[in-house]
This record gives sequence, C-alpha cells and structure tokens, in this order.
Amino acid sequence: MRIALILTGGTICCRTSADGSRRSDANTALSVLEQHYRLANPFSSVEFETQIPLNCLSEDLTPEDWCTLLRAVATTNLSRVDGIIIAHGTDTLEQTAAMLSAALCGIGVPVILVSAIAPLSDSMTNGHANFEAAVKLICKHLEAGVWVVYRNSDGEMYLHRGFDLQACLHDSIDFFSIPMKRMSVVLEAQKGIKKHTRTDMRALAVKALRMPDVMLIRPHNGLRYDRIPLEGVSAIVHGTYHSETANSVRYSPYSVSCLLYRCKKAEIPVYLAPCRMTGQSYGSSADLVSEGAIPLEGFTVPFAYGAVWVSRMLGYEGEALTSRVRQLRQSLESQFFRCSI
Repeated sequence: MRIALILTGGTICCRTSADGSRRSDANTALSVLEQHYRLANPFSSVEFETQIPLNCLSEDLTPEDWCTLLRAVATTNLSRVDGIIIAHGTDTLEQTAAMLSAALCGIGVPVILVSAIAPLSDSMTNGHANFEAAVKLICKHLEAGVWVVYRNSDGEMYLHRGFDLQACLHDSIDFFSIPMKRMSVVLEAQKGIKKHTRTDMRALAVKALRMPDVMLIRPHNGLRYDRIPLEGVSAIVHGTYHSETANSVRYSPYSVSCLLYRCKKAEIPVYLAPCRMTGQSYGSSADLVSEGAIPLEGFTVPFAYGAVWVSRMLGYEGEALTSRVRQLRQSLESQFFRCSI
C-alpha cells in the first residue's frame, strides 16, 4: 500500500514552546508521526509519499492556502497511491473538509483528514490514534471521497463524511456529524463493492490559481446589512438560525431583505443555508426566498460556503453556479460508510 501524506500544520503538527504556547512545526511532526506508526506497526509495508505544502495553525489559513492545498492534492499521482491523508488543525477542520469535499468530488480514492486535540508529544493526544486509524481505513479500501476520522473523549473512533462535519464546540474536544459512524462498524468488510475510477485531478491544479471572493455571513441580531461592503464580491452564502430562518423585516437595515436589495442591483447571488427549497416552516425564510435568496436544502453552512467557493473558482456563474452547487450535494449523498477487502 502507498499513501500520500500531506501535512498542513495545526495542533497535530505542533510543538510546545518555552512559554507554553503551541507553534506549528510540520517537519518535526512528520518524523514523529511516521516513527510512532512504525513502532506500533512493525510489520506494516505501507509506504508514505510525503509533502508539506503548508505549515500553519488552521485558524491562520487563508483562501490562498486553500488553493495551495488543492494544488498539492491535484498534482498527486493518483495512479501511484491508494489514498491520501491530510494532517490539519482542529479549529477550521470542518471548513477545509467541506471545501475539499466539493473540490475533490469524484476523486476515486479516499482522502482522510486527521487532527489532534493536543500535540503529538502530549500524553493526552489522540493524534497518533487518528493517524493510525486513517492508515487502516485506506488499507481496508475505504470508499472514495473526503473523510474525517477522529477519536472522541468517549474513547470511540468515529468516521465522518467531510461535507457533514460540524465545528467542535468551545467547551468540547469532540467532533460530531449527523450520520457519523463508529470506525469498528465501518471496518466490517463488505463484498462486491465496485472500486472507483481514479479520476485525474491535474486540471484542478490549474484552476486553483484563482481565489474567488465569496463572502460568508452568519445571522446575528444587530447586524447592519446596509454597512456590509460588496465591492469585488462574487457571491454570498448566508447562514440561518436553527429553524432555517433569518431576519426578513422589510425596509430594515438589520434585515437580510436589505442585503438582497443591494445584491440584486449588483448582480450578486445570495445563498441561504440551510433552507428548504419549498414549504419553509416560517414566513421569514419564505419571504426571503421570494425576494431572491437562493435556498440550499440539506447544506451545512461550511459545505454551502465550500461548494460555492469551489464552484466560483472553477468559473461557474449565474444559474450554472446554482445548479453546480446543488449537484455537488446530490453527488456526495451517495458516499457510503463502507470498506472492501
């Protein structure tokens, strides 16, 4: 088995400095990860093809860094590897996982993001366990797609589809997604599963040179939509409250209606996520859709942003942009939690 290992930084790549703060040190982490794996699995024949395109904490990642990461993945020779592991920080793990899910839809090999709640030198870390779980999943031929594997504080190792992952809460060290599965369940071999074609992703490396200016807005009481600058913005993804709602009071600067009016004049599409296509539960979201907001049903906010961001990067606009974003969600829904031997 041959696995491409891409390190980007984050806690899993951190060292603790003299003042107690954590600093990303991907080069050291590379040695520690592989040495620990070899000691724990002395008879493993897995080979790693490694690269370090980034070396920063995930909270410091920029759109330029996303493009760098995409080029690193896209230029990987997929005919030579059985899967890809990406070491990443926890703070924005769900954001990068969502973006990669959109960008790598159809890649044909499993791409697994791994992270850690503490540096690899810390006895409390789950980084080594997460890394070894990712290697095992690839060796068991996990279905193609973007995944996140992570051991929660209950001691269980869970597998998440990248586009479903939710952010880790401030008072928690655990990650969740609605359809997450215990790794022990996923590893149960299933026969007769067709292997995916290893799609060539090199064209993506060329596209990943442009950075689309897509804006993400999360609703909050007191947010003044009349003061949000729109110059250069190509699309907006607007989140909703838990009932899939947002302020819809007409003629109010605190209302999304104000934003929709401004964006209509500037020809900027505004996506509402998550939001049902039809039959909204509340009149507020129904009013916003009638005024031009584009509903994205079944989308998490990170995936809505990632899908729009990637689609704009690939040059989609207008109705083609909306169709592309919705098609991505439909395509990824067929990604099953299963391995084959």
